[in-house]
Amino acid sequence: MKKFWYGLFTAVFFLACLIPGVGMLIKGPAPAAANELPVTKPRLTNADGSFNTAYLSQLQSYMANGFFLRLEGITAWDTLAAKAFHTSANEDVLLGPDGWLFYGASAYDMAGAEQMTDREIWCAARGLALMQEYAEGQGAKFLFTVPCGKYTLYPEHAPAYATVAEGGNRTRLEAAMAEQGVNYVNLYDAFSAVDEELYWKYDSHWHSRGAALAADAILAGAGVDTDYFASPFAIAAEGHKGDLYDMLFPTGTATEADYAWQPGFTFSYLSSFHTADDISIETENAGAEGSLLMFRDSSGRSLYPYMAQSFGHAFFSRLNNYRLDYVNQYDATLVVVDLAERTLPYLLQYPAVYPAPAREASVLEGALPVESELTAEEPGKTMEGCTKLTGTLPETAVDAAVYVSVGGAVYEAIPGEGSFTAYIPQNADAESAQVYVTD
Repeated sequence: MKKFWYGLFTAVFFLACLIPGVGMLIKGPAPAAANELPVTKPRLTNADGSFNTAYLSQLQSYMANGFFLRLEGITAWDTLAAKAFHTSANEDVLLGPDGWLFYGASAYDMAGAEQMTDREIWCAARGLALMQEYAEGQGAKFLFTVPCGKYTLYPEHAPAYATVAEGGNRTRLEAAMAEQGVNYVNLYDAFSAVDEELYWKYDSHWHSRGAALAADAILAGAGVDTDYFASPFAIAAEGHKGDLYDMLFPTGTATEADYAWQPGFTFSYLSSFHTADDISIETENAGAEGSLLMFRDSSGRSLYPYMAQSFGHAFFSRLNNYRLDYVNQYDATLVVVDLAERTLPYLLQYPAVYPAPAREASVLEGALPVESELTAEEPGKTMEGCTKLTGTLPETAVDAAVYVSVGGAVYEAIPGEGSFTAYIPQNADAESAQVYVTD
């Protein structure tokens, strides 16, 4: 009798093991979860007919991320961990004591585990100051703002081990921007002054009322008087499924209430609008004036409607390397850069695109010439009329500005730690450029 039960158990076990693979063959790969990309079946040959040497590793990834009932299994396992052990089984999502969810990568940043160096902070502030100089030179006002991390605003809902370090990247950058004269809108102060939770419990972003408060603060910084937050709101007809909830429970169905701004938006779309995550969105509003150019991150999903409502024309971009040369293309009267606390290093990783500002030759007095490995992009490839010039830098002082001398003219480059970027006139001899840093 024991042999029968052992045999039955073994048969059931092996049949259960076959379900993910057989189900995948019949039903196809499982859909992607949350912010994952759909899996694609690997090919034995490349596009040129050569053998795909990475086929086995690609096949392994295809099977691991596309097996049958994968999302159901993730949801079941994470539900068990949450209910039985009051913790998250997903390293990318942290579970607070009262069910609030937080993005794991942000926790490391808030705890000070990924601090920018003093040089990086100075370079980020200097880069913003140069962006502001260019925008103002084209007749547009410039504003920079940082949506608050959820941990920063609501630490009482976070796990006890998710601490917020003093002197984080945001506060250090705020001090550096003040020294550089960058127009900055402090959303932390605006949100801290309101006794209301304006972020979703299961999402890493603010909800529509939070976006309204952010819009009021940003527009106030531009001298535009609005009262979106004080306006009446109603519960939106459709609930919101949080991004963090979707990562933890991909087949879960729980939603949270969102808010609908009751006066109603009157702007219209000029672009082919699909979702709030579109790389670019263009709008117009006959009842408003001015033109907005806004570079936004994911927080702009619920923020952009309020901004679009406030301008006769608005263009929103999710490009990481901010195209400041769009200022003239869209006749912008206001340029806004909105970048999350966790992604402040992007200011260095993705240098903005605009012509390098010309400087008087006198700025080189006392500056030190340095050896640099220069790379010149094909003229006009990124920006018409300019050549993108990048180069390496030796170790410099924290506040060392970078200048490029070429063809008798001097330009200030976008500085970085160990590198620089400058868009110089395309008719300049990039190969003869000499690089200088201030002492």
